[in-house]
Amino acid sequence: MLPTPPARPSRSGTVPAASRVPGAGAPDRLPVNLYAATLKREVGPADHRSVHAFQRLLLPSAALAAIAILVAALLPGRAAADFNGPKATTGAATAVTDTTATLNGFVQTRGRDTVSFFQYGPTTRYGAETPRSALDHNKTGPVAATATGLVPSTLYHYRLVAFHPGRVFETAFGADQTFTSAPAPVPPAPVTPPIPTPTAPAPLPAAAPVAVLGTSVLVAPVEGTVLVKVPGAAGFVALGGANGEIPTGAILDTRKGQVALTTALDGGRTQTATFERGVFEVRQSKTGHGLTDIFLRGPAPVCGTSRATGRVAAVAKRKPKQRQLWGRDKGGRFRTHGNNSVATVRGTSWITTDTCSGTRTTVKAGSVSVRDVHRHRTVLVRAGHSYLARRR
Repeated sequence: MLPTPPARPSRSGTVPAASRVPGAGAPDRLPVNLYAATLKREVGPADHRSVHAFQRLLLPSAALAAIAILVAALLPGRAAADFNGPKATTGAATAVTDTTATLNGFVQTRGRDTVSFFQYGPTTRYGAETPRSALDHNKTGPVAATATGLVPSTLYHYRLVAFHPGRVFETAFGADQTFTSAPAPVPPAPVTPPIPTPTAPAPLPAAAPVAVLGTSVLVAPVEGTVLVKVPGAAGFVALGGANGEIPTGAILDTRKGQVALTTALDGGRTQTATFERGVFEVRQSKTGHGLTDIFLRGPAPVCGTSRATGRVAAVAKRKPKQRQLWGRDKGGRFRTHGNNSVATVRGTSWITTDTCSGTRTTVKAGSVSVRDVHRHRTVLVRAGHSYLARRR
């Protein structure tokens, strides 16, 4: 407790010191005798009745509140005991980062509306405070606020402050607490892009095969199995699925399949025809302007005479009586050669058959010009007809 000030004399007698201290119910604006406070040292205390009215000043309540917080900070126990102020308890800080922290506490309002906030700073002088929050008179419980603008890896002091608005001396301070802000986050290491592994350049696509006038042709199986034998080869091999380039003079076996034959024309153009059910050799002259010659190959028909011996007749019976080739084109220049005739076609469908009687040319569509090699004449055969060039 502070010592009681001594009584001072007046004209009407001694004025007790207690009569100069406002009671608990005194208004929140207190008169201050400025004149008495400025008297010279050698002059005794002045009577309060001798002070002029203009020398009395009413201090604003906001200034008195600041003075009350200062006094309460110096004597918190006395303020709480004498003025029945709120109770503030500082709690632990949580959610501490490098720049922020959540400050926690507990406030007992003691039946009056209460305002609370936190003071914080690097020393016990603090220097910063959180936004203030109001609590209803009947609300007692935890409070929290966020301290911002922190410096990483720094020790901070903080405490909870609570007061009753309008009651300047009813202010409570919680105990000082500390926390250390978190270190600044380490920036991620720069990512070094991997050095690309050199790769071998992709091989250039193989040039598509082309037919060369008088030199090579293109063949591709359409269905079934097609065999091919190039000049100088020992035997036949199966033809692959894609276009293949073979030299002129090659032999194709289409008895179990069908093949598309593409040959060159003048000016870089090409022509295509399909052949099946026979064996044939393909030829082309460099000076023939693209005319392609197809020669029937394979076992020739064996035709015995009436005077043939029994042994020869038995061999002839085992061998085929004919060989043939079916052809079809669209406006190309193809010519088929049998034993006894040559058929020149253009945009037609035809069959060339070698038999013991001769070479028969049968036209399914369009027309075919047939040259009889023994009779030296040319016959035009139209669709639905045939011509037999008899053998000698």
